[in-house]
Amino acid sequence: MNGYHVQVAVEASSPMEHFESLFDAVADAFADCADIMNADVSADLRTRTLTFEMDVETETEVDALESALVAVRTALHASGGATAAWEDHFRMLRQTIEVPALDQPGMLQA
Repeated sequence: MNGYHVQVAVEASSPMEHFESLFDAVADAFADCADIMNADVSADLRTRTLTFEMDVETETEVDALESALVAVRTALHASGGATAAWEDHFRMLRQTIEVPALDQPGMLQA
């Protein structure tokens, strides 16, 4: 297994007056997601962007991204985005996968 740090950003289409309660619900649901570690979510009120960060242990980067997207979707659904067209409420902006420095080949661990 390899350790990966994954960041996923989405843009919410909810009205600004609902964004704070949406953020609270998403953050609570994300903290409860299984199979991820060091879960954190932040918000940019100006752009209504939610940025999810987490560490995952998987075999490949593709598996890491899949695990991260499952956790993000789970949090979005649990926050009330569980309608048949939940994708209409959130637009995927970007995903980033990083191998922590200590997991990179040639790096020494203390």
